[in-house]
Amino acid sequence: MQGMEKIYREIGAGIRTVRKALKLTQAEVAERAGIDASFFGQIERGANIPSLRTLYAVAAVLRVEPADLLPRTKGRRAPDPSLAAIDSLLARLKPGKRRFLMGVVRDLADEFER
Repeated sequence: MQGMEKIYREIGAGIRTVRKALKLTQAEVAERAGIDASFFGQIERGANIPSLRTLYAVAAVLRVEPADLLPRTKGRRAPDPSLAAIDSLLARLKPGKRRFLMGVVRDLADEFER
């Protein structure tokens, strides 16, 4: 069971990363997902197991795919919760603003590579 506990902690860590990137509180996510705030806190800590329904509800609130919150499995690249959070933020923008922001990010990435 120790392996499963690690998986639950990884799921919680992924959820926490996306939630913080979106500047949402645990209480806000829990309320929007229709679950108890203390239960949501337990999920983030890996102390409780989210049902599939709960995982989908949390993913919807965070505007990511449920799979983005799951840890890596054999043959599957580990999702980066930060990238899922960025994708969620970009999805809220109109196409023109999204293209502009992507240009800024590209310029910054080029600068950081130097």
